[in-house]
Amino acid sequence: MLNINFLQQTWLFKTRTLEKWEYLFKEWDVDENIYIITIWELIVEKYTDKTKTKTKTLAILKQNEIFWEAALNNNLPKEVSIKAKQKTKLLSLNAQKWLEELNKKYPEIALNLLKYIIYLSNKRLNLSNSLITASYTISNEIINLKDFSYKSIFALIEKIKNIIPNISNIKFLEENPVLKEYFIIKYETKTPWKMLDQIIKVSDNKLDLLNSKIINIFSYIQKLQIWNKNYWYLIFEKKDINFTENEKKIFATLSTSFAWVLKQKEFLKEQLNKEYIKNNS
Repeated sequence: MLNINFLQQTWLFKTRTLEKWEYLFKEWDVDENIYIITIWELIVEKYTDKTKTKTKTLAILKQNEIFWEAALNNNLPKEVSIKAKQKTKLLSLNAQKWLEELNKKYPEIALNLLKYIIYLSNKRLNLSNSLITASYTISNEIINLKDFSYKSIFALIEKIKNIIPNISNIKFLEENPVLKEYFIIKYETKTPWKMLDQIIKVSDNKLDLLNSKIINIFSYIQKLQIWNKNYWYLIFEKKDINFTENEKKIFATLSTSFAWVLKQKEFLKEQLNKEYIKNNS
């Protein structure tokens, strides 16, 4: 096991503190260091526009994670930006300059460091495989949709429940078109193929994990958004265990495709309404 306390005591590793929202580096910067988080968390971001004013969060790096191990082999510009989620402490090692020295002075520590990097790389690879498999399965379901009715949407929800282990229930909430601060629970997998119409109030267009009576302690809320407007929610539930970061990333990946299906349903409904008004005016 990697002894991070020992690494802190060697002169080869440097200690660095980031204040909340301070950047460690930005996209296209060059940095030769391998980093280890010792306290709190970091946010991984990527620019989403040419002006570099908008970003998207790709991941959250947590305590004891090693990142930017690619510095072992190359010194290419960064493809992402990384900033502190709150005041964060890190260890850094200049991979090009000091890794060989670490191996000479502390060969066992150097070996454990490399083993830990391999372990984390395999863990991230397994995460990528899970994301690809889940996304591929749902994408195929979407491609083969014959219509964009509630029945098709409920079928997609059932498919998601089946391909992600340990999910006990999924709730589907839709914005109330008349009462703007209210949503409707339209479906949940514990009563399959039954359309619901339970109305709940959502303050500031946001569900509250702590206060909402419809959410149990082991829940995760995924917003389904189009053009930065929140029209729907999926609430994933487990019986007795919290959700992993892997599962949360899967939900975030699926949400874009799922929201597109819902938007298509709304678009077709709007077209039918316009056609009806035209034919009856």
